[in-house]
Amino acid sequence: MALPEDLQNEVYKLSISPFLLERQGNYDKAIDLHKKSIEILSMTAERFKKSSNVRKINRKMFERQADLHRERLSYLETLKSQGSFDGLVLPPTALDITQELQREDGDNSPWTLSQMQKALYEYKRQNDSTHTEPPTHLKPFLNVVDSAQIPFFAPTLPPSAESVTYRLSHSSELVELGTRSHWWFVKDSTNRHTLYAVQAVWSQEVPIVEAILRRAGEFLPHMGATGIRIRKMKGGAFRLIMSPVLAGGLVVEIPDGEAERKHWSPRRFEYGGRNFVWKSGRADGKSADGGLFKSFAWETLYETKRVWSKAGSRPGKMEDETVGPRLCWGEKGGGNGASHSIHMVGGLDLQFREHLLASQLARFVRCSYPPQKDSTGAEAVSAASSILSLAEWLS
Repeated sequence: MALPEDLQNEVYKLSISPFLLERQGNYDKAIDLHKKSIEILSMTAERFKKSSNVRKINRKMFERQADLHRERLSYLETLKSQGSFDGLVLPPTALDITQELQREDGDNSPWTLSQMQKALYEYKRQNDSTHTEPPTHLKPFLNVVDSAQIPFFAPTLPPSAESVTYRLSHSSELVELGTRSHWWFVKDSTNRHTLYAVQAVWSQEVPIVEAILRRAGEFLPHMGATGIRIRKMKGGAFRLIMSPVLAGGLVVEIPDGEAERKHWSPRRFEYGGRNFVWKSGRADGKSADGGLFKSFAWETLYETKRVWSKAGSRPGKMEDETVGPRLCWGEKGGGNGASHSIHMVGGLDLQFREHLLASQLARFVRCSYPPQKDSTGAEAVSAASSILSLAEWLS
């Protein structure tokens, strides 16, 4: 990036500030800073355009962030002209995640999945060196012999809670010869307000081995909510290795029989001490991972009670017993002009919802934009736990 570090920090701080002001209800100040952000980001992008030292992919990210500020500015000014900000749709911020993860002493409310995920991660990291006695609320999730004895999460969700719907739309730009930056925008149920975007870079020479989920104020280089590494296994199946920026450690989604099977699902992971599985979203349960002349179907998420090897089947073939309702599912279209829609049951905390979005969209971009070839060996590098990182593109 062709900006001095101190100036870059100021630009980034300016860009995120109006989103935080919106949450505080300071709408007039947010409008002013959206205007200023548009001006500064546009000037910076124009400066980058004239520089041979800045990659086009960086410049386009500044332009996309400026466009997002324009979207918010138009929305806020419309509400202001109507005399009321009631019903304002707010894009999530890192501050929302931080506040949801916090628990005060004496808080007797149920633990969210992400609060438990963070607590377990911090305890295990501490226990590696101190071997301390676990607190009472963590004991049911540690050294579990029978998974059926873990307190289940899905049955505790309030049945009256309204489901959450996200609408998806696509845009892309050619950033180098044979290289395209793909953006899948995640909007609210009306398909009007941008909440997130997933970015992935496709090349004629390099498969997509990584993607980044970004919140609305985090479209600039080196920002993001969750990094996703897409690791192709020996049998052709894919692991997803998720790195949330704020807390909780890595979450690894592992497909059944990954050494011998090509399909993405069933794919299993642990989160907040509970066990989950992505299953094919097709009615007949068959895989639908897309590709040339092949259909794509969104996966469906369940919490599992028990998992066991299927008798008489090849190694890695598993069966399971699920508990509670489906937690996440998707569909093509879905209304309001969206290309696709993702639905989640009500009552899930924000960071867990971000994990589910990142997982489903990482699979979607890899399935939608398969590699032509891998002349650089990026797939092998990824399998060896060394990422061909988007950071290389964004530096």
